[in-house]
Amino acid sequence: MLNEVYDTIEAILESLDAGGEQSLAFAEEIKMLKEVLSYPEPAEDALAETLRRGQIARKLERVAIQAQDLTATLPALPVGKWFDGTFQDAKVDVQFEKCDLARLLQFLADYGVREQS
Repeated sequence: MLNEVYDTIEAILESLDAGGEQSLAFAEEIKMLKEVLSYPEPAEDALAETLRRGQIARKLERVAIQAQDLTATLPALPVGKWFDGTFQDAKVDVQFEKCDLARLLQFLADYGVREQS
């Protein structure tokens, strides 16, 4: 569904960017919206990857502000076990706990997007 929305908005932007005086008047806005909607290209080099990580961190920080007073119920396991299927195994009893969503997103912005050295 979300992809359909993006595709529709992208088609509208393409029709607006047909050239002429009106397109010139809104050229900067069209460019900004295209950048927001675009899927990222693979990072060309270390600088491009660092810049992308910075953009992702800033987006997470903005979402963290919006997530104030919200909680998320997450498995009480080390994060590595979230993705290996441990908590989906019916034979393993996994406890869940409520986490402050804003703090989780801010943590991801601060540490999760940072390059491992």
